[in-house]
Amino acid sequence: MDYNLPTPLEVLRETGPTPFITKAYNIVEDSSTNNIVSWSRDNNSFIVWEPETFALICLPIYFKHNNFSSFVRQLNTYGFKKIDTERWEFANEYFLRGQKQLLKNIKRRKTSSQTEMLEKFGLEREIQGMRRDKAALVIELARLRQKQESVKTYLRFMEEKLIITERKQQMMMDFLLKKVKNPSFLENIKKRKQQEIENLEQSEEMTSSHGVEDYETFVKAEPEEYGDQFGGVFGNVDELHIASMEDQRQDDRVQREMNS
Repeated sequence: MDYNLPTPLEVLRETGPTPFITKAYNIVEDSSTNNIVSWSRDNNSFIVWEPETFALICLPIYFKHNNFSSFVRQLNTYGFKKIDTERWEFANEYFLRGQKQLLKNIKRRKTSSQTEMLEKFGLEREIQGMRRDKAALVIELARLRQKQESVKTYLRFMEEKLIITERKQQMMMDFLLKKVKNPSFLENIKKRKQQEIENLEQSEEMTSSHGVEDYETFVKAEPEEYGDQFGGVFGNVDELHIASMEDQRQDDRVQREMNS
């Protein structure tokens, strides 16, 4: 007869591990998520390699939240210690790989009312911080939307301005082509150039046909004395000036119509 076996009363009194410890062990034991959380090389601790992914993927499967800070606080209440300052590695003397029967020895530490109040205050402060972050994000989102609308309005304005500029350029090109195709327009230009050349040649001939004394006399003389001799030249110049002014006025009138 083996007297080392526990009595039925002892079996009834013996309790298993808490749900939190069991769930934490199952999370670490799951080999499909070893890139996120896994046992250490010595199998006496576990490492959370990617805390953000761990909170988003692993925690919701076993718990009703995805808060990594809350998970760490629970580990602390069960006596787990963070044994590496550069990574999230936790250890407990009864939390060992392949030794699931030892989990029943991990007990929740009794906390005083003051500690509970501090934990509650820390949780409330964390909630307030999250609310502030949410409000800041809402404001930033509204600012970005307003900026987006401003950019859209500016782009529409630039597109309309570009269309107006293209239309104006097209009207100018049509006007120039029409003027160039008009034979009278080219003929007028040719006549004006020819008249300018003739006027210049006549002026040179008059200057060369008189000596210095005659030129001084010409300058000092009254206009009536030479009116018959140079009247034709000055008359032609006046007619060209008048013609050019009329043509300019016509062009200005057409330009005003195009602008309107």
